[in-house]
Amino acid sequence: MRSPLRGLLHFAVPADLQDPFGLAFRTLRSGPEGRFALLLAALALAATPLDLAAAGAERRRYRRAPEPSLPMLFVCGPPRSGTTVVALTIARALHVAYFTNLTSVFPRAPITMSSLVRARPRSRGLSLRSHYGRTGGIRGWNDGLYLWDRWLGKDRTKVRSELSEGEALAMSRFFGAFEQWSGRPLVAKNNGLIAHASLVARHLPTAHFICLERDPIFLAQSLLVARSYIHGDPAASYGRDDPARSRHADPAIDVCGQVRYYARLTREQQDELGPKRFRVVRYEDFCADPARLVTEVAQSILEIPVDPTRIPPPLHASRSQRVSDEVFRKLQLELEGELH
Repeated sequence: MRSPLRGLLHFAVPADLQDPFGLAFRTLRSGPEGRFALLLAALALAATPLDLAAAGAERRRYRRAPEPSLPMLFVCGPPRSGTTVVALTIARALHVAYFTNLTSVFPRAPITMSSLVRARPRSRGLSLRSHYGRTGGIRGWNDGLYLWDRWLGKDRTKVRSELSEGEALAMSRFFGAFEQWSGRPLVAKNNGLIAHASLVARHLPTAHFICLERDPIFLAQSLLVARSYIHGDPAASYGRDDPARSRHADPAIDVCGQVRYYARLTREQQDELGPKRFRVVRYEDFCADPARLVTEVAQSILEIPVDPTRIPPPLHASRSQRVSDEVFRKLQLELEGELH
């Protein structure tokens, strides 16, 4: 669907999905978080007229907004590397703002509608159970990728090297308006910032980044499983591909190329921003001791108190095999020299 209608549907059905109807069926069978994600998509389509009507008031908020002054924390990393659970754990333990599911229902007027229905984030009630960047409940966590599409573009597989003056100003004004409404530091998650952190940092001086890395074999396996879940085809890429390499016909070998590309992007972003502003965290280390990262974020980045009672005990970092023995062995052989 390459039409104005496709543009309206992008918020609910991103353009890079190759099998939206198959995905809807698989999501229905995935559990309550997946079914709630489908409900949100339906609500977003039904609410489009109201969203469009409120867009003018939203733009006026942006024009009046000061530049953001509170610290912001953006969690990024390869898809399936644990970014959602890390961001959720931090947000649940600290008195911060985050993008709620309501913003996905009103993507053109998220602040205006959140203010109208008084849907402020409630960190204490956040669940760690999620479905591809969403938890349950209208005040639940949402990664807000449709918001980032405004400034980084709707094609989430491409890497931007620059923002136009208008895009940079719009981004700064949005986060200024969001901060003015919430009155709290923001914690958000966007995997795509593994390629765009330094670009975003130029225009958001108070932004800090945590980038997740995961055992390469289990990251590759999870990306491969996600290809089949999202697209219905393990040969269809999920996430970003290295533009400097050719796709491999074998999905198991091809996904290992993605893993290497993400590792290179991580190094590049940290080289540009430095380890203080762009911190790399191993997912397995976080799971072993969530309190350590949450406390460090609270004290050294957000400068707010932490409630230890809201930090979960050590989490389970999955290391179970989810593909055939043949495929798993291919991943092991291909990534043997890159094991942590």
